[in-house]
Amino acid sequence: MKKSLGMFALTVCTMVLGQASLAFDDGTKDAKADPNATRFDLVVREDYFAGFNGDSQALERGMKASESVLKGNPKHAEAMVWLGGGQVFLSGQNLSQGNVVEGMKLWQTGLANMDKASELEPDNIGVLIPRAAILMPASRNLPKPIREQVLNGVLANFLRVYEQQKNELDKIGEHPLGELRMGLADVYRSLGKADESKTQLEAILQELPDSEYSTEAKKWLEAKPTAKLAHNCIGCHSK
Repeated sequence: MKKSLGMFALTVCTMVLGQASLAFDDGTKDAKADPNATRFDLVVREDYFAGFNGDSQALERGMKASESVLKGNPKHAEAMVWLGGGQVFLSGQNLSQGNVVEGMKLWQTGLANMDKASELEPDNIGVLIPRAAILMPASRNLPKPIREQVLNGVLANFLRVYEQQKNELDKIGEHPLGELRMGLADVYRSLGKADESKTQLEAILQELPDSEYSTEAKKWLEAKPTAKLAHNCIGCHSK
């Protein structure tokens, strides 16, 4: 779980980049009202990404930064969703080590934080994408009923982002578009919705020809229905 979560979570970086005006502060400033504020994700994401790939000290730094912001502003949705993501990751670690009680506690707390963040700011891409990108791989080892519930939430997040950007998909860039399309294809396939997944893959062939995304889309379209497929972020972070 650690590897897949770390790789997929890297999608957050460039899907959010340039599409949200989020700030890192002590909770006393209105991030959206200050165009010169530093986006919160730019402050913490490298620590979280390093943590998801095995650097426990980096993950601790990122989570402490989130907690610090939440002390000043308990309704800072972006800090909340990133903290929840860290807790979900630590849940997976604990469960894989046999620490079931602690693992379930972290899962419930992390999921609650991510859900609350999306309730506070349901149209904030800086909340929607981290939640979807982290919960997608985390769902793979869950029991079927819980897995489907989580995947439906992931799908709702991706679809909300898509609805916001559907009229300017040709302007958001290859990487954000490819990751959004592949994210949708992945979650649809995981939910057993083959036709919807196929639609996303065919859209990639049309919108992003001769790209790494089109190469992956072709492989997915040619794969057997029973093949185990999972998308990992395509970009500088995954090379």
